Amino acid sequence: MKRSLLLPRTIWAALFGSTLLYVAILELATVQAEGNWMVLFYPLVFAAASTAGASLLVPRIMLRPRANAQSVEQRERNSVTELIVTLALAESVAIFGLVLGFLGAPARVVVPFFAASWALMLLRFPRAEM
Repeated sequence: MKRSLLLPRTIWAALFGSTLLYVAILELATVQAEGNWMVLFYPLVFAAASTAGASLLVPRIMLRPRANAQSVEQRERNSVTELIVTLALAESVAIFGLVLGFLGAPARVVVPFFAASWALMLLRFPRAEM
């Protein structure tokens, strides 16, 4: 693996791994608060869709207009910053699913949040062409 890909792939693995920990936490923790998860379902779906859309738009918006006037090192730093923001937005989708899970939502409601988060993260896996 190229040295320039080591940091982005480590960041990617850490954020992807954190979503796997969220699933483990939901499986191991017992939900004691019988909250009404249906009250927050639509607001969290809207928030998840908004952050998912933002994670797809970040590469086109963030730091691109100035790319021509920057050195190679600056562009690499900017791409790492862009990756972190994009992955954090993708991870937030899983966090919304985690919240619903803690409120007592069944797995059929929670799993799509995690699946969407993983799909967004897989789209941003650091490759040499990026």
